[in-house]
Amino acid sequence: MNIDYFKKSWIKFYKRGFMMGFVVLTFILTVDQFLQTPLFFSKITDIKVFMFIISTIFFAAVFCGLLAVIFLSLIMIATKK
Repeated sequence: MNIDYFKKSWIKFYKRGFMMGFVVLTFILTVDQFLQTPLFFSKITDIKVFMFIISTIFFAAVFCGLLAVIFLSLIMIATKK
């Protein structure tokens, strides 16, 4: 187990996972809004739908960051100093 690797790079992994999740979901939202019938999100017609979509993107990005930290813990278990 390489605990030192986890201590010094968990923030980097979380930021990377969060930003990738945020960028990918924002791209999907942008493309989805230009379609005639959206696949993933509803059409933004009022502020209530907009806030729901923004909060969904934010919480999904947080979840992606947590998945990256879980992946880092698996790497920590598999590697040695």
